[in-house]
Amino acid sequence: MSAQKTRPEASGVGIRNPGRRNQRVCVIDANPKFRAEVASALLSFYEVSELWEQGAALEAIAFDPPAAIILDENVTPRGGLPLLREICCVPELDRIPVICTAAPERRAFLADAALLGVRTTLTKPFRRSLLLAALSAEINGKIERNWIKIEPVQRAALQKTTALFNSIADAIGSGESMPYETLRAACEPLLQAIASGNYSRILDGVRDHDNYTYVHSLRVAVFLSVLGHAIGLRDRDLSILATGGMIHDIGKLSVPSHILNKSGRLTDEEWAIMQGHVPPAERFLHLVPDLQRGALIIATQHHEKLDGSGYPHGLKGAELDDLTRMANIVDIFCALTDWRPYKEALDPEHAFFIMRQQPAQLDQGLMKVFREVLLDTARRG
Repeated sequence: MSAQKTRPEASGVGIRNPGRRNQRVCVIDANPKFRAEVASALLSFYEVSELWEQGAALEAIAFDPPAAIILDENVTPRGGLPLLREICCVPELDRIPVICTAAPERRAFLADAALLGVRTTLTKPFRRSLLLAALSAEINGKIERNWIKIEPVQRAALQKTTALFNSIADAIGSGESMPYETLRAACEPLLQAIASGNYSRILDGVRDHDNYTYVHSLRVAVFLSVLGHAIGLRDRDLSILATGGMIHDIGKLSVPSHILNKSGRLTDEEWAIMQGHVPPAERFLHLVPDLQRGALIIATQHHEKLDGSGYPHGLKGAELDDLTRMANIVDIFCALTDWRPYKEALDPEHAFFIMRQQPAQLDQGLMKVFREVLLDTARRG
């Protein structure tokens, strides 16, 4: 039997929150190749169940309703439209977001679906980012629509970083690059909010968002920038912190969601896959024109520890510069205070208590500054 590993961020924390939504997407299509492609595209964001027959599909989603349904016209035995009509007639099921897809020659199905109230339709073939954006809009629609109620700068921070994350997922999936300026510009409204001390609504805006990797990355970007601001960094240096925070975990886009969100301990094999998220990020970032070295350091060294116990390079002591030390502190703090499917979120003081028990691994001076600035912000808020 394989040995098992406990995630550092899950130590001593609670169980899954039963009030959170089921983050499973049901793909209904008689074409196994399409189902496999969709499952691969969604791999780090959702669990995926695959169905292809009308009766079995209706029974399955009625028994265990998914967070969303991707329904193609190609469903046995009579096509997707009869199944869609059945879904729309069941009171509990008609509230499940449905995205309908079809080959170009079968686009009439998409028009019929729109008449039945389906908001999002996609014509094959479509890009991974388009599907992710559609799912995010459907599943997180209510959350993201509420962003219109917050101040313009904070709203722009949320909208631009969400769009950036979807674009990065697409670029990685296609092996394409992305200019550093695109990454930097998406973080500019976030920095404006932090400079004014008015960033709490950004964090509140993603509290129930279901894209966990995006939420964690946004929180790391915010808190890295807050810490940088507290120690006197400004302008370009703060921009590097925010950008580095947003891209620090992009390698997890290649990690299957059943490992990212596993409720139990990770096996040795699963832990190796989890730790392996750093090299893919490094490979992608080396393709980025004009990449700032500081942003690369944050993305590739945020799991390194002062005592050499971190990964992927086992750097130790003076080999860790201040960017690495800051990123390590903030990443662990955010992991402890994030809600995840396998644990409850800790309150900040509990998180800092746990982190203070790791003096050989974490820079205690920087952590003290970080704690003080967060507590000061909470008092003023």
